[in-house]
Amino acid sequence: MIHAKILNITFALAMAVPAAVFAQDRPEITIAVDNLWETMDPVIGISTSGARVHYNVFDTLIARNRWEDPDGATLVPQLATKWERKTPMIWEFTLREGVKFHDGHVMDAEDVAFSMSEERLWGDKPLAPRGKRYAANIIRVEATGPLTVEVELDIADPTFPNRLATPLGFVLPEHYYTEVGTDAFGQMPMGTGPYKVVSFDPSTELTAVAFDDYWNGPVPAESLNFRIVPEFSTRFAGLVSGEFDIIVSIPADQVEQVDNAEGVSVMSKGIENYPMFAFNMLDDDETIPNNPLTDPNLRKAMVSAIDRDAIVQALWGDSTFVPTPFNFPEYGDYFDPDRKRAYPFDPERAKELLAASDYDGEELEWHITRGFYPNYEIAAEFMIEQWRDVGINVKMTIVDNFSLAYERPFHMLNMSMSSDFSGDPWRPLWLDWGPNSSRVTAKHKTYVPTDKFLELGDKFVKAQDFESRKAAYLELVAEWEDITPGMYLWRNVVSYGVRDGLDWDPGNSAVTIFDNRFLKVQ
Repeated sequence: MIHAKILNITFALAMAVPAAVFAQDRPEITIAVDNLWETMDPVIGISTSGARVHYNVFDTLIARNRWEDPDGATLVPQLATKWERKTPMIWEFTLREGVKFHDGHVMDAEDVAFSMSEERLWGDKPLAPRGKRYAANIIRVEATGPLTVEVELDIADPTFPNRLATPLGFVLPEHYYTEVGTDAFGQMPMGTGPYKVVSFDPSTELTAVAFDDYWNGPVPAESLNFRIVPEFSTRFAGLVSGEFDIIVSIPADQVEQVDNAEGVSVMSKGIENYPMFAFNMLDDDETIPNNPLTDPNLRKAMVSAIDRDAIVQALWGDSTFVPTPFNFPEYGDYFDPDRKRAYPFDPERAKELLAASDYDGEELEWHITRGFYPNYEIAAEFMIEQWRDVGINVKMTIVDNFSLAYERPFHMLNMSMSSDFSGDPWRPLWLDWGPNSSRVTAKHKTYVPTDKFLELGDKFVKAQDFESRKAAYLELVAEWEDITPGMYLWRNVVSYGVRDGLDWDPGNSAVTIFDNRFLKVQ
């Protein structure tokens, strides 16, 4: 099997337990967050700060079973009860009957077809253009019956169902979306999820209340209030005082303090997100005449000069690790714990590669968004010292938001890559570095893929069995390492502060989910 094992099981609906009975002791949960995305359209607002809300308001067609396996290596039915590959290019999805949107409208195949449509995601001028990369290779989405949908691709992709556990699989109500328009929908979204949004101010908070007609059983909380509290010290004080039930984004050096506070505990998760930086490799960046990072020897020297293992151990201890590029545990059978990095820490090799380059001591500017990735700035200070030791001059420029970070000139740019596919490396390897990725197409683009990378990527996405796909994957990774367009630092760790007595566990996910599979109420 190429993709993760798919269990064709149907969730047992818990509707036999009256919602009113369950509601008697439901808590009102307040989550103090550092920020919220400016729109709650679940494709336009793709980000950790948006996803904190999305999975409570919307459902995907297929889900990753994180409530039994924190890594979510298994796909299970959700709004789709089954899926079948009718031809090499055509998939058919059968939908769950009787699912309601928050206004009482019953979901049907037309809603699903619209959610993945050319008009919304993958046309020339889509309503939600950020969804175009998830919708790659789709050429037709059609409602073929009240509860059946066909999706036709321009390639034979045996792993396509994996994508429907990502934002591509969120189902939106066509009637409401087309009535109010994209912008208004993002400010007052509607889905089929366990909670219904009743108010949203992107600068202050979002409130959602229990949707008691939810298809998958009783909703465990009376309401969710996501309140923006930018300062960690204020979030912590509110948790200790009882104002907040959960706080997000505990700085690594504050975890012990929170864990020692009375009435609260820390829950730390290694999540499928990898902070890194991208090299600006462009030879046509007018803001950087004679860009020294067009030289691959310099880029490889910079990777070889950094002792990432020592830095990560010093900052994180044993709570995370330095990944070999695109060799992540969530890849299932693709993961090889013994695979070595092409450019490990080796100062002497770094000096040799530097000597072979045309680098002449120019200052390289590294743009970093303040406080966005825990420990990133501290790690950068260590790295700048190690680069200086081999003769490379890097200056760190810390800015307040990504809009400023994306402003040129820069030689290096902070970023992270997520791996939200179950058991397959398609997203972070090809989606995030292929020809349609932001690394190639966005205003802040940093590189152009080589012809060989594109050729190997085409081979990878067209592979039909596990062995040939894995072989193509390894070739593609080797080419990425030879190009060296960036450097992965560590697997991200998120730490939540949780009040005692709240039985909640979101699995190894960066998002906060509060349905009855993740939140238990006594």
